[in-house]
Amino acid sequence: MKRGKSIKKICDELWSAKVKDRAGGKCEICGKDKYVQAHHIIPRTNYALRHDIENGVALCRRHHLYFAHKDTLGMADWVRENRNLPYLNVARHRQSKNDYNAIKLYLEGL
Repeated sequence: MKRGKSIKKICDELWSAKVKDRAGGKCEICGKDKYVQAHHIIPRTNYALRHDIENGVALCRRHHLYFAHKDTLGMADWVRENRNLPYLNVARHRQSKNDYNAIKLYLEGL
C-alpha cells in the first residue's frame, strides 16, 4: 500500500511555494524566473525557523548553488542588507514543538 506525503513534507513544499510567491517567482539576486528554488538562510535543521518564510530567499539554481552555498560571506552580506537579521537571530533560539498541523494551517493562511 502506497503512503501519501508526510505532513512535514507538505509543510516543506508549502514553505517553498510561499517563499517563491513572495519573490514573485523570481530570483531575488538576479531577477531570473527559471529554475527558482527556495533557500533557507538559517539551515532547515533549525526547526524553529524551518517553516518561517522570513528565513527563506528565492534564488535561481545558479545563485542557490554558487552564491548561497559557495560564497557564504557574500550571502551573509546580502542577508544583512535584505532581511530582518535581528529577527532571525532571536527566532533561531526559539523552542519548536513541530506541530506540523498548525504549521500547515499557518502557511496556507499566508
